[in-house]
Amino acid sequence: MIFLDNASTTRVCQDALEAMKEVCSDLYYNPSALYGEALKVKNLVESARRDIAAMLGADENEIYFTSCATESNNWAFDKGIKNKKGNIVVSSAEHASGYECAVAQKSKGIDVRFVKLNSDGTLNEEDLLSKVDENTCFASIIHCSNETGAVNDIARLSRKIKEINSKTIVHSDGVQAFCKISTKVKELGVDMYSLSAHKVGGLKGSGLLYIKKGLFLAPLISGGGQERGGRSGTENVPGIVSFAAAAKYFVAHYDIQKIKQMRELIISELAPLGAIVNGPSDAHSILSLSILGIKAEILQHMLSDKGILIGLGSACSSKARSNRVLTAIGRSAKEIDGSIRISFGLDNDLEQIKHAASIIKNDIITLRGNIR
Repeated sequence: MIFLDNASTTRVCQDALEAMKEVCSDLYYNPSALYGEALKVKNLVESARRDIAAMLGADENEIYFTSCATESNNWAFDKGIKNKKGNIVVSSAEHASGYECAVAQKSKGIDVRFVKLNSDGTLNEEDLLSKVDENTCFASIIHCSNETGAVNDIARLSRKIKEINSKTIVHSDGVQAFCKISTKVKELGVDMYSLSAHKVGGLKGSGLLYIKKGLFLAPLISGGGQERGGRSGTENVPGIVSFAAAAKYFVAHYDIQKIKQMRELIISELAPLGAIVNGPSDAHSILSLSILGIKAEILQHMLSDKGILIGLGSACSSKARSNRVLTAIGRSAKEIDGSIRISFGLDNDLEQIKHAASIIKNDIITLRGNIR
């Protein structure tokens, strides 16, 4: 099997499995308990917090573990909008968990201003700055698009926003950026930053929200006061320790040049068939392609039967063949109908990609022949 849907999830790496095994079989105690064995577990949680904080260039007390990035985004939107009479600006490229939060705020009567995208999937800076004003209380801009791989210059955009209104709280969804490009939060200038473990070889069910020191965010979940009162509920210790272990492994083994080579190989094989790249040329781990004359779902099933797994876009919205992000960059209904998403990970190599590209090419030709 050749797995080319790494933007949806990744295989749990061995380092993460070992970390998980220890706290599941030996140190299985509740980190909130007061006896010595539980303190060892608490120390493992805090060690993981320090490790990830260091990777983000943050203070350990700015890291709050959650169940996933969807929860983190919901927390940011639900509690980060402090002035209900102000407006919020939101990128049209947000992951569903951010976009739907914005829609929910709009339904509550808040002035939500969605920002246009450029044709390459990046945020339109001119439109952004035209929508930020002295009443903008919250802004959310995805760092790396889960649909197209387009990377936004968060450092520049957050600086520009705060030049207009220094009180604007800036949030970014960093799920697809973490461990692949620089995500030092102080350099990015963000107040909040969301992450997910299973995109970098960790367990599903673990995420975090970075909250800048000095910014108070009311809890989304109340209870026993875990995570310094920010997120109650017994800590997901296996998820947390595996998150840190996986992130360290991912950073050590992610080869951006190899990823780019694999991306270019796919493009070179499918470009002669008229495949359109949805996204910028400098994207690397995510490749969105529109292929006219085919039904993408049929191609996906054909490839799956041959052991090649590709995506059709965000796994959170893949059941609907309309695609909000591709529509926003100007793709037609037919181009969206024929859109696929190939995303590369640590387990992929050039030989795999050569094999996969050849089969994808042949299946596209077969599909077109059948449709005609």
